[in-house]
Amino acid sequence: MKRKKLCLEIELKDEIVEGRPEHSVFSRRVKTSLHYLLEVLKRAAENPRVAALLLTVDRLDAGWARLCSIRRALLRFRASGKFACCYMPSAGNGEYFLATACDALYMAPAGSLNLVGLAGEVFFLRELLGRFGLKAELHSVGEFKSAAEMFTRTSMSPEARLQLEELLDDFVDEFHSALASGRSMEKDKVRELIDAGPYSAREAVSARLIEGICYRDELEAKLEEKVGCPLRLVPPPRIFKGEGFIRRLLTCRRPRIAVIDVVGQIVTGESRRDRAGRHLAGSETIGQFLDHARKSKRVRAVVLRVDSPGGTGEASDEIWRKVALVKKAKPIVASLGDVAASGGYYISVPASRIIAEPTTITGSIGVLGGKFVAQELMTRLLVRREVISRGLHAEFDSLFSPFSSAELENLRRHLEEFYREDFLKKVADGRSLPEDAVDRAGRGRVWTARRAAGLGLLDELGGPMEACNEARQLAGIPEKGKIRIVHYHRRPRLRDLLTPEFASPFRLAEPAPQVRESLELLSLVRGVSVLLWMPFKIRIR
Repeated sequence: MKRKKLCLEIELKDEIVEGRPEHSVFSRRVKTSLHYLLEVLKRAAENPRVAALLLTVDRLDAGWARLCSIRRALLRFRASGKFACCYMPSAGNGEYFLATACDALYMAPAGSLNLVGLAGEVFFLRELLGRFGLKAELHSVGEFKSAAEMFTRTSMSPEARLQLEELLDDFVDEFHSALASGRSMEKDKVRELIDAGPYSAREAVSARLIEGICYRDELEAKLEEKVGCPLRLVPPPRIFKGEGFIRRLLTCRRPRIAVIDVVGQIVTGESRRDRAGRHLAGSETIGQFLDHARKSKRVRAVVLRVDSPGGTGEASDEIWRKVALVKKAKPIVASLGDVAASGGYYISVPASRIIAEPTTITGSIGVLGGKFVAQELMTRLLVRREVISRGLHAEFDSLFSPFSSAELENLRRHLEEFYREDFLKKVADGRSLPEDAVDRAGRGRVWTARRAAGLGLLDELGGPMEACNEARQLAGIPEKGKIRIVHYHRRPRLRDLLTPEFASPFRLAEPAPQVRESLELLSLVRGVSVLLWMPFKIRIR
């Protein structure tokens, strides 16, 4: 009896994470590792027994660069001569962007396709802070370094508006191009369809945006009809189980490529999760990983995967030094994720090569510093304060005393020095560019990777798989030679397992993203003189 062909069944739901998924005991969210997902799709494309893919996409939580990486892997799967089918209970822009990499798209009868275009938004809190007697005394180097505008202005500056419009234009072009190629339409037709959205499932069929509507249990028969042979559905572990003990033992002598993830705010100390469950990339932990990879004789090359908007200047500089030391010993390739800006870009520039997705947000070569002052709040609360100090600038970091003119001049001088003597020079040295060219691309300006490549800020467009291939080539490992990919990760502590996340049942409601982002910057500014932080958090929906 002839064996049935295999159909890989993947369900993408909720969060697709960089690095190793971490769960607290209270977590209800499904987390899928990007690295694991890409490896499964690669192996399925190479497996002669796998004839098809059944992908279910539902309420994804992933940035556009991650979606680009998965979409490319899906296109490679199809290019191997295999059929890919996608099922969506409902879909928005991100889900549909990913789904159009498949041969056939189906939706639940009661579903909806919210194909409505992209929008970027920025929030301003100056007047809110003023109501509570708080004032932001934040200063930056670079007219495009607009992180402070959230707290110091009530609307976008012309420079901030210009860079946000260019970012949005690049995202829209990538979005329209993907939909046009995936659905075999002209880009003008795609624009018309987006402007006519959203759609019910039946309207989406009429507009040729999907192939049909059905229930999930009806898909297997439709897929067998498309492929023309009986299929047996198999989960991802049937294709690739990951790095188990036996596999590590059997591959222990193979040359290794180390993958080190830098995810979240860059801070001093150990990598950890904050009280909200978000990742913090600790310079001490990342530095230890880089030191180990540099000294290991079996590690032939390193991939530094960066998904960070930046952080403190001190922590970023510590990681920069470790990356520079690795480069002297062996190749290191920086792979940029959704965001690798300011401090996230700073730590990448010593790498042998920098690779990013077209929709990666990067650049932001600039510096920010200052503090928040609560003097007016104390007055309103009728709190009296007396200070006895020694030294003209003893209250330089005080939250209850504004900067004097001398202190303000001192702060500006320090920020300008870090920008000129550290940031500009290190980017110029790492990218082999003149300092004036880096300054023109800098001044705090944020770019998509597609534009940054044209400015010489990175080498090529691609994702984690392309970065690993580049590392292999730089290390001189033959293309057909077997290697072992080793992921460095921290061991979660007991407090991490017991920390409720925003989506846990022990929290009544999840704070709005803009509130969380404001608190992030507030926590960084306190007690830190130099920040390498992206000008603003950009949510492109």
